[in-house]
Amino acid sequence: MMKPSARIYCLFARLSLLLFVGIQACFLLPILATPVNAQPGAVAQAWVDYDQALQHIRAGQNQEALPLLRRALAVLQDNVHLKADYLVCLVWTGAYRQAVDYYRRHETELQQVRYVSRNIAKAFYEERKFAQARTLYARALTYDPSDAEAFKGLIYSCCRLRDFLSAYQTWEESRRRGLIPAETVNYMGVFLLARLGASYQAEQLATSQGVKDPELLATITGDQAVERLQWEEVDLAIQILETQLARNPDNYRARSDYIVALRQKERMAEVLEQYAILEGAGKPTPYWATRALADAYLYLKKPEQAVIFYKITLKKDPGEPLKSLVGLYNCYVELRQWDQAAKTLTQVEDLLAKTRPLVRDKKAPILRQKRYIEEKQSLITDQGWFLAYQDKLQEAQEHFEVAVKEAGLNPAFRSGLAHVYLWRQWPRRALEEFQVCETIHPLNKGILVGKAWTLNTLNEKDQARALARQLYCRYPTDLHVQNLMDTFRVEDSLFFSPDVYFTKEFQGATEYYAVGSLEVPYSPTFKFYTQIVRQYISSEFDRGESLEFSWDRLNWGYDWILHPELAWRQAITFDYTRGRDLGSFTQVRWWPTDPLTIVAEFDSFSLNVPIRARAEGMRAKTGLLALRYVASDQLEGSLSFGVNWFSDDNLNPSATLRLNRQVINHPEVKLWLGTEINYLRYTDQDVSYFSPLYSYAVLLTPTVHWTHYCRYDTRWRSSFYPRGGIVKEHKESVYPVAGITYEQLLDISKTFGLTWNVSYDLRVYTGEYTHVLGTYFTFRKYF
Repeated sequence: MMKPSARIYCLFARLSLLLFVGIQACFLLPILATPVNAQPGAVAQAWVDYDQALQHIRAGQNQEALPLLRRALAVLQDNVHLKADYLVCLVWTGAYRQAVDYYRRHETELQQVRYVSRNIAKAFYEERKFAQARTLYARALTYDPSDAEAFKGLIYSCCRLRDFLSAYQTWEESRRRGLIPAETVNYMGVFLLARLGASYQAEQLATSQGVKDPELLATITGDQAVERLQWEEVDLAIQILETQLARNPDNYRARSDYIVALRQKERMAEVLEQYAILEGAGKPTPYWATRALADAYLYLKKPEQAVIFYKITLKKDPGEPLKSLVGLYNCYVELRQWDQAAKTLTQVEDLLAKTRPLVRDKKAPILRQKRYIEEKQSLITDQGWFLAYQDKLQEAQEHFEVAVKEAGLNPAFRSGLAHVYLWRQWPRRALEEFQVCETIHPLNKGILVGKAWTLNTLNEKDQARALARQLYCRYPTDLHVQNLMDTFRVEDSLFFSPDVYFTKEFQGATEYYAVGSLEVPYSPTFKFYTQIVRQYISSEFDRGESLEFSWDRLNWGYDWILHPELAWRQAITFDYTRGRDLGSFTQVRWWPTDPLTIVAEFDSFSLNVPIRARAEGMRAKTGLLALRYVASDQLEGSLSFGVNWFSDDNLNPSATLRLNRQVINHPEVKLWLGTEINYLRYTDQDVSYFSPLYSYAVLLTPTVHWTHYCRYDTRWRSSFYPRGGIVKEHKESVYPVAGITYEQLLDISKTFGLTWNVSYDLRVYTGEYTHVLGTYFTFRKYF
């Protein structure tokens, strides 16, 4: 057995050996950590730089330390602790992206330094790489279970990843072990409750545990407002936020949320005011506030400004771009920038395609799956409406019909289909679809608005207005409801329109015609109207005669919708300057089906006779029967039979057949191809005016509409009406004829618009050509 003195000696020898090895290591480590080709002076300077950098770091001068650390690293390239200090300094100076990249290049060796984990985790967190941040914070907490910053960072990262269970388990474990200060544990407990949406319970816990952090308490109060917004209790949210702002007008978070609340209440002018205050504070505006501002500009019919702020929002919030992309698409539609709108809609489709594999995972949250389905159906709806907005109604119909077959209870699909039916000139079919929608979703705003439009089109005027008033009481700030109410108010208001015509034949008749019309509504289905007519015509023919005639007529009558399918227009006419030549005008319009309209009318004192007869002072009793068939928005035709009983007992029956088909359908340019066949007879040829035994004409009548500008209630459109064909008269050869009319339509608002045109025709009378110029002007004003 070894003696005690020997044991002491051996122990002393071992300690001496360890001390010697340690001293040797202290001298050798710098040499081993130095590149082989480093000069001794450079190495010494590198250590001096490193030491000075550490002094700067201890003094909180991290920015000043960085160049010294870089210089030292250029020499001491294998010094792990120097690399670790450089990495930490990058984090502390906010160079998060650079820190993340540096860590990834040297991850293996930097993992050996324990204090690196908690610091680089912050860089990953700030770069929104929350999964890596969670892993690093968890490692740091393993190294030191009392590290409060790692504890908070781990919970923050879990919450960002919506892994609330792991966050709670971390909080509960640290609370149980008691290594984290109780104040921090209580703080994070309050934070967790707030993140879970239990802001009122978080407030109670903060009160009971004495958590008095003003920023956290303000966040909880703000969360309470946000929760109210999520539950569509917007008025309560506004009350909470206004209280916060009254206490602290500089509350940045509260004002940002207040902007969102005002946007949801559609108080858009106030959104602009609040955003100006927020912007004036000089702080970066959160993405949800800029998105609300973009929505406000779009609502206020300023899509150019809305585009700017939707793009800003997309840059600020690349993680949740869907709402901003849809808003941007709506702006492009209003601006009629179809290519940009299509591109944006494709971006939405691509975004959802990337989301689909994640949602199809069985482990995906139910709410996320539900949200994906809603977003996908919303995209399908937008795609159908995009076709409809471009007037591609047949494609839109096919799109929505397929969607309805797949999801027949979806109100957006059925409502879209019903609107397309309405725009394709099938209002009865549309009403049936809207009624099905209403049965499924009786309170759906979009369905009820569409139904009101359809009822009005079907002459169910009273029902349409009653429904519009109900909608306006519920949704007074909704743009579609406002547009509906404004349109009905205009329809039911006083209306005035002057019309002026001028026609000049070379050689032949010259005519001026002016009529002023005034409509006074008594009810939506009954209107009084009056017209004052001034008509003057003169003629100079080869026989050397010169004739002049003029008429001054007053027409007084009413328009009465007796039944949604039956309308009656009645008037009494007379010469108001001489009190004679009493006449009567009657028109009955029957609309038995969507495509078919039948009109019958009789005028006992008509000046609407051929111009050569009118130039000889002829007037007539006129009868008309017209049938119009509108197969769709792209195909229509009409057939009319008329007869003029001239004042000289000459009888003039006629028939006209017209067919029109749309062949080019672009949102801005449309081309219709049409044909017109006219046939007329006269019973008496022994008269001074043009009166052949018979005459017929076959014409091609294409039409071009070119929309220069169309936004909201303003529209500017040019139309070209060329025509050409042949005319055959009794005892005459076949003659080619042609003509063209150029017309412009300008609608300034719902209440005012004007139209004018000029025309030229090459006509044939008894084998002789005549050049004819014409012009027309009118405006429409509702009071």
